[in-house]
Amino acid sequence: MVPATQVAGSAPPPNEKADDLLTAVNGVLGDVCSDQVRDRIAIFASGQCMMVANADNHPEVMSVLGLAKRLGYPMRRPQIVDHGTLKGVYHASGSAAANMVPLRTSETKRAESTDGHQQLKADAYQLLQRAVAMRGVSDVIVKCESEYARVYALVDGFQLPLIKNDWSPQYGQRFLRAIYAWAGVEGVAERGWKQGAHQVGQISKGLPAGLDSVRLQMLASAFDGKELIMRLMPRPANGRVLLPALGFDEAQIAQFSGIIAMSDGVVIVTGPTGTGKTTTLHGLLSHSLDLFEGDRWITVEDPVEIRLRHPNVTQVDVVKNADNEDTDQAYNDALIATLRSAPRRLLFGEIRSNASAQIAMRAALTGHAVLTTLHTEGALGAVARLLDMGISPALLQDQNVIRGISSQRLLRKLCSCAIDITRDQWAGFCPSWLDSIFVERGKVRVPNPHPCGHCRAGYEIGRKVITEIMQPDEEMLSLLIGGFRQKAKTHWKSLGGRPMGEQAIVGVFDGRFDPKEVMRCINL
Repeated sequence: MVPATQVAGSAPPPNEKADDLLTAVNGVLGDVCSDQVRDRIAIFASGQCMMVANADNHPEVMSVLGLAKRLGYPMRRPQIVDHGTLKGVYHASGSAAANMVPLRTSETKRAESTDGHQQLKADAYQLLQRAVAMRGVSDVIVKCESEYARVYALVDGFQLPLIKNDWSPQYGQRFLRAIYAWAGVEGVAERGWKQGAHQVGQISKGLPAGLDSVRLQMLASAFDGKELIMRLMPRPANGRVLLPALGFDEAQIAQFSGIIAMSDGVVIVTGPTGTGKTTTLHGLLSHSLDLFEGDRWITVEDPVEIRLRHPNVTQVDVVKNADNEDTDQAYNDALIATLRSAPRRLLFGEIRSNASAQIAMRAALTGHAVLTTLHTEGALGAVARLLDMGISPALLQDQNVIRGISSQRLLRKLCSCAIDITRDQWAGFCPSWLDSIFVERGKVRVPNPHPCGHCRAGYEIGRKVITEIMQPDEEMLSLLIGGFRQKAKTHWKSLGGRPMGEQAIVGVFDGRFDPKEVMRCINL
């Protein structure tokens, strides 16, 4: 092995020699180092680092350096070398280790148990594979309590067990650490592992086929518990999200086309968490690229969940670029930076603060077209939410600022094996709208208690998007600003607006939707 010069005052962790090459194939960091990393850097246990010029601009190199620091190696300023020297280092290392079986030193075990245990990573990979194979899984949830750890999946909006048997709490805790180590090495971990803290992160490399990324959200629950929610972001076909593939019909796509054809103004997609807002946002962006082929887009997302493979799209990942723990400020800074970066159109992942609302409005006023999301219960609630966030009524009154607002929900459709029941057979609360359907039709369709083998508990696999699309005029904006929401709704319907609730009731009437599914998902 090519010796590394010992740095005065530094020492490798116990059981390792100063000249051990950590990034070698059989080294402590070998399992997390790709050939691209070894082409650029060599790290020794002494803390000495050999690096080719500009290697510190490579994200994988920086991830491996960060992992070495977290493992306690005394990292020193890199020595810049040429590629030939670096290849010689690895060649010598390989010759010395050719006849050796890699040993699991105590430091290696520590690395595996806390910062990327390869078996745990393999377990996580298989877990994600299982979730993808199930179809309809949006999230995998790992729930760690003091007595046990359990794994669930959100399948078409319902939490169901993904693994039959419980894990030990010790294994569950190690699994959570391994997931965040994976994010730190091959994606982005916002703040590393912190025991007892809420954390976010993202994995974007080395995932099973069909996944573009996995968003991580860690919750510190009561009684020293932890819950990890892994949001699965499927890889779009041909690298793009298409509106027809999301379930939008021709009339809805035509309405969206008219709105995003505007050269400026804000288009807002609203709805609760888990209703597909981000996916729809990216579908609108892809549709805009079809309409205006040469437009330059910049997106600001926290984090980027869907990778858009298009030369005219630049995606800014806020979490990855944040230098401090104030990601809200980093997000606002990124929004401002995009306005100075010659965009034609912008996608802001979310209006989530007064400052981000102001920036989105400013972008519209300066001639930019903006796509974004907002957490409200419906399209009619967006104006009130923006007022609450400090946007002036005078600004919202201008119909050139808010070009369009949509809201959506995802509902399970009944399988063809569904059965009919009468009012006498209906159990539980019966709202007036459902009672009216019973009066008119005499029956409604509900899931079959003995479903066929082609469905999931009486429902088709997957969900149907229900959306309302509003293109507000001055009168509607005036009514909403004044708090006359019902009058605004009546005016909107006179212009051809179709509220989500009414669409869902029609679906119950014609037998596509289960009444209880509608009551669960939509406030009528």
